[in-house]
Amino acid sequence: MKLLSSLAFVIVLGVVAFVCGLYALEPGLLLGTPWGPVHVALLVLIAFGLGLLVMGLYVLSGWINAQTALYRRNRELKQMREELQALRKQHPEEIPVIPDRSGQ
Repeated sequence: MKLLSSLAFVIVLGVVAFVCGLYALEPGLLLGTPWGPVHVALLVLIAFGLGLLVMGLYVLSGWINAQTALYRRNRELKQMREELQALRKQHPEEIPVIPDRSGQ
């Protein structure tokens, strides 16, 4: 997990360095939008942020599905344990009694 966290950190630093370099080296690199001219570096940063948001939604969805599956499995295990206890109560095992011993 530390490796994945480190890799994600390096990727974010790389994107930030790319955006800062692009903005510093090409200050006139503008695209026209309905809100006026916007620097390409800002658009790259926004696209990266939206990608992170979508990835976060996928991770959240996977976590919720895993929690649901764990809850379902635990519920089934609890139900099976209850059924096993009911069967044990219905069919108690006979304890053999040795005649020369006093019930121990």
